[in-house]
Amino acid sequence: MDELIKKIAGLGFPGIILIAVMASTGLTGAAAITAALAFLGGPAGMLGGIAVLGLTGLIADALTNVGLEELLTAVYCQRRQSEPQGKLLEEINFLSLFDGDLKERLKFTVTDGCGCTTVVSKNITDDSEEVIEILENVPGMTRAHHRDFKSSNPVIRLRDGSTVKTWKNPLGVDHVFIADRNDNMIYGGFVGWIHSDGLNAAINRIRRDYA
Repeated sequence: MDELIKKIAGLGFPGIILIAVMASTGLTGAAAITAALAFLGGPAGMLGGIAVLGLTGLIADALTNVGLEELLTAVYCQRRQSEPQGKLLEEINFLSLFDGDLKERLKFTVTDGCGCTTVVSKNITDDSEEVIEILENVPGMTRAHHRDFKSSNPVIRLRDGSTVKTWKNPLGVDHVFIADRNDNMIYGGFVGWIHSDGLNAAINRIRRDYA
């Protein structure tokens, strides 16, 4: 999956269009490339190449396994590390294939790293990395969606200036987030009901050792 994300990111904006076209039409292979080129208004470098033709099957599998938003989020997480923020935001505004809510969430990914599967904030510290490792080792821990970050409330201020935040969704599922000192999300996860005690134990350990 990581290798696929890097290859799509290497295509730039045409790669985003290819994903969007495949998600909205169900097309794969050469038909997906043709439809993406038509949307772009003509040839777009690597998008016409044989290498990209081989990617369409992998993209189709990824769309089935993780969904459109998660795939796009992963690609923008990769691209924000090497491309200008303004350029990526302009792209997202241009994407008429996406609804407004999805565009806003992708913008947060570009500006704040929300939803990224790796820590991308430049403000991450050794303490924060250790806290994230503790949370990742909680049984049943699953990556949380960045859209829920805004619903969380601070419960621990860490000695490095970052914050542990928690939130329980309407179904009673416990979420935990780490925000850097500028309140940008650098980690988010959740556990099912049967693992809530394990999460609480991890939070108590963090409070004891890192607050």
